[in-house]
Amino acid sequence: MPTDAFRIRDLELAGRIGTLVTKSGSIETPAFFPVVDPIRQDVSPQEIKEIGFSQIITNAYLFYKRAGGSPTDVHRLLGFEGVIMTDSGAYQMLEYGTIEVPQETIIKFEKAIGSDIAVILDHPTGNIGRRKAEESVENTLRNAKEALKLVDVENDSTIWVLPVQGGKYLDLVSRSAMSSADLPYPMYGIGSPTVFMEKYDYKVVVDMIGTAKRFLRPERPVHLFGAGHPLIFPFAVALGVDTFDSASYMLYARDDRYITDYGTVRLQDLEYFPCSCPVCSKYTPKDLLEMPPQQRRRLLAIHNLYAIKRAIERVKQSIREGRLWELLVEISSYRPEMKETLRAISKYYTYMVSFTPTSKGGLRGVRFTSLESTWNPRVMRFRTWVLTRYIPPSSSVLLRPLVSRSGMCPRPSGDAHIIYYLPYLGAIPYEACGAYPSAQFSYPASVPQDVIRDLINYIKALVVRLRFKGATISAEASRKLAWSLEVGRALEGMGISVTWL
Repeated sequence: MPTDAFRIRDLELAGRIGTLVTKSGSIETPAFFPVVDPIRQDVSPQEIKEIGFSQIITNAYLFYKRAGGSPTDVHRLLGFEGVIMTDSGAYQMLEYGTIEVPQETIIKFEKAIGSDIAVILDHPTGNIGRRKAEESVENTLRNAKEALKLVDVENDSTIWVLPVQGGKYLDLVSRSAMSSADLPYPMYGIGSPTVFMEKYDYKVVVDMIGTAKRFLRPERPVHLFGAGHPLIFPFAVALGVDTFDSASYMLYARDDRYITDYGTVRLQDLEYFPCSCPVCSKYTPKDLLEMPPQQRRRLLAIHNLYAIKRAIERVKQSIREGRLWELLVEISSYRPEMKETLRAISKYYTYMVSFTPTSKGGLRGVRFTSLESTWNPRVMRFRTWVLTRYIPPSSSVLLRPLVSRSGMCPRPSGDAHIIYYLPYLGAIPYEACGAYPSAQFSYPASVPQDVIRDLINYIKALVVRLRFKGATISAEASRKLAWSLEVGRALEGMGISVTWL
């Protein structure tokens, strides 16, 4: 793959909008590859493209078995003019323990059928014991080195993917990723998350991705195998995943499960469709339940594809607006498991912040809704600067609550230097008023108690660093603002002389 085949156009956290150039065309990332069976298709590849997917993935091993080993151009066979990725048969290995076709045969077959993106024959880890997991890592790395004798991965027109294995054993994921980074593969994959995602155990998946990404080369695209639910997309993208694949759209449909933003719902439990895709606009849940199973499955699968596409586009827009962290916070309220996922991803905060630009075109004001909102990288940068580096120009400092919830700082009167304090942001020195995000934010009138505690701790730390001997706080504003009153009382509790104006 040429060095410019993956071009990054925008960044937010460790997520990126990019362009991946293949011999059959370019795709914009983040991108989802619907899994297409080489023979049996309830939704045709052409229909998948009409829904908005210019890329699909199919199984080269199944293709090989059903074609008797005779190669046929995969684009012509599937009737798909777009980018086709092929898996090597690893899923069958995960399900049945082994396949009878050696890697050399599979790789030659993937080249012969014209795969645009192809995966070497890895050994998926899955949810297994540690000894077996170690074997999966070693076997995958051995195959990766042997495959270099079969293909010129740096110059081949096919983009070759090296999967990282290790599963829930993060030390093994680290070992796999470090070794993979030393090999010249142009694209990485992260394998075996499906068993955890089926149980909404996304925190394990987040740890797998976060651990691997710390060692993989950041300029190369990363694929997450078997990820097919909208809930995981923004978290995976925030850690630097660029592409996904899954047959979830069809597997859920065969089980009468309907994809929503907040999980899957059984069709029998729906009275209304919370969607306006062509299927949901035309039919009701009752209509689908009365249809023959094959027709119902097909229509459910089409809706599920629309739901997946909408979720991917939403992630892209949040990157463009600088709101990816806000999207994570929002999604964390959908299910208890997603709150745990948000906590899990916060462990990789420093890594994500290192890729977040300070400013960007189209950046929007910050919307605070909970304490987790303050973990937004741009907010944390501002809070950290005030708390650790800011020096007031005068020893006479007036602490004053900022009444405005839109960041408008009143012009000070008198000689005292003003530091405004407020929930979520913590403190705004007057001379910093207007600098992003000090005047580009909003928050609700009712401030949660954990946010008030955070504000008190923040102001206490600032007072200690700047060695305030006294503080002057507006009593009138504090009577209206419970959080301001609590800050004043907390300072008095520290022995700080507080004058209530």
